[in-house]
Amino acid sequence: MKKKLIKLSSVIFIVGALLIILVGFLLAFIPARMTKIHTDKIVKLYLNDMSYDIEDFHDKCYDMIQEDELITEDGHSIPIFYLLKENTYDNKTIVLVHWHESNHKAMYPIAEFFLEQDFNVVLYDARAHGDNTAKTVTFGYYEKEDLGTVIDYVNSKMTEDNIIGALGQSMGGATVGYYSGSNHGSENLDFAIIDSGYTSMYDEIGWQIDSFFIPMPTELLTKLGNLSNNQVYGYTYKNVSIVDAMKKSSIPTLIIHSEIDKKCPYYMGKELYEAIPHDNKRLVTFNNSKHLCAFWDEQAKYEEAIISFIDEYVN
Repeated sequence: MKKKLIKLSSVIFIVGALLIILVGFLLAFIPARMTKIHTDKIVKLYLNDMSYDIEDFHDKCYDMIQEDELITEDGHSIPIFYLLKENTYDNKTIVLVHWHESNHKAMYPIAEFFLEQDFNVVLYDARAHGDNTAKTVTFGYYEKEDLGTVIDYVNSKMTEDNIIGALGQSMGGATVGYYSGSNHGSENLDFAIIDSGYTSMYDEIGWQIDSFFIPMPTELLTKLGNLSNNQVYGYTYKNVSIVDAMKKSSIPTLIIHSEIDKKCPYYMGKELYEAIPHDNKRLVTFNNSKHLCAFWDEQAKYEEAIISFIDEYVN
C-alpha cells in the first residue's frame, strides 16, 4: 500500500511539474503569435461593442488615405495608412499605435478626433498584427524599432519642420513609452501619449498570472516563461522594461490610465509617470473605465486632456 502511494505521489509530482513547464512555455509562445484573421476578428468585435461604424469612417476619410509599405532592416513589411488633413504632408502629425491582438483599424475613432484637431494621422499594423509580416510580437522590444522606422518615414514626407507626436494604447502605449526613452525618440518626437500602458513585460505577465481564476505559482511560472521566451525569441521579459526606458525620456508625455483597469493596473500608469525625469508631464486618471474604455466612457474628458496637454507642452 505504501509503495502504491509513493508511486502515485511520484506520478502526480511529475505530471504537475510537466504541466507547469508547459504553461511556462505557452506563456512565451501564445501571446507572441498572431494572425491576420484573429486580429481582424478582435477589432470587429471591439468596434461593434462600441457601436462604431468602420464603413462610415472609410466613407468620410477615403479621399485622405495614402497607403504605403515600409520594409525594415530585418526584412518584414509595415503597412502604412497616412491620412492627410489638408492634402499635404507638411502638417502637424500624430502616429497612432494599436494594442495587442488588434490592428490599425482599432485606432480609427481616435484618428477621427485628431483629424478634427487638424492633425495628419498615421496608422500602421504592429509586428505580427494585421498585414505586418513580422513573425512574432515582442511587446515593445522590437516594436519600438518599427515605430522609429515609421517616424523616419513621416519625417521623409515633410519638407519643413512640423510637430510629430505618438499615441499608443496598452501594448501600443508601452511601445510609445519605450521609443520615447530612446535617442531616436528624443531627437524625432515632440510629444508622447501613453494610454493604459504597462511598466514591463515581466510585471504584466506576472499580473496576468495573478489574475487567473485559480491560484497559480506566479513567480515560478514567470521565471519559466522568461526562460522559454529567451530560448525561443532571444530576449527576456526583463529586457522589455518600459519604466527603465522612460527614465531617459526628455519629451513632453501624457499618461492616461484608469483606476479600475484589470489588464494593466493603475499602479503601472503611476510608475511610468513617476519614472519620467522632467516636469513636462501629466497623469490623467479615469475612475470608472475598464481597460481601453476611457475614450468611450468619458470621451469629453479624454479629448480635453489631450487638447490641454498639447496646448500647454507642445504648441
